Amino acid sequence: MQHGEVGIEIAPVLDAPADEDLAARIDALLRRTCAIARALTGAEQAALKLWVDGDPEKARKYFSLSERYDEYREFRVNPRGFGLHGMTIPPGDVVRLTEDEVENHPLYQHFGELRDRHPPMRGWLATSICGADGRAYGLLQLSDKSSGRDFDADDEAHLRDLAALVGETLDALRAAARG
Repeated sequence: MQHGEVGIEIAPVLDAPADEDLAARIDALLRRTCAIARALTGAEQAALKLWVDGDPEKARKYFSLSERYDEYREFRVNPRGFGLHGMTIPPGDVVRLTEDEVENHPLYQHFGELRDRHPPMRGWLATSICGADGRAYGLLQLSDKSSGRDFDADDEAHLRDLAALVGETLDALRAAARG
């Protein structure tokens, strides 16, 4: 199943992120989410892209990398919404691709000029993080399952459940910030 742009409203996590403590708590939550996603699925890397001010071109990105990817720990590039990472996935859907499917996907761009510096993608599993009303906060994605295996239906279920929990948590944090 291929997904592209669909009519999903993108929601900012905070309408006006003036509360530095809340912003720090959200950052910590999303960093932990990446680590939990890796632990649940056996992925070597996880990334979560959070859209800021409802704009996918403005994003914050969070990572969790296994020891296998130590050489990429300092890789930081402004996350832009293109290629597979720019895909909009409808609420509740999960996209699962093998390494061959990634390589042959029409949206895959081989990281362009960053190809030699970016961690490889040996398979891909991704879902949107959405609020209860279906508005997307961001994208949670995993790649390179350990031991050369492909992601499976259990991994999809774990990722879907984790993304739903994070979406509910972000909804609660937004509501608390509004008082």
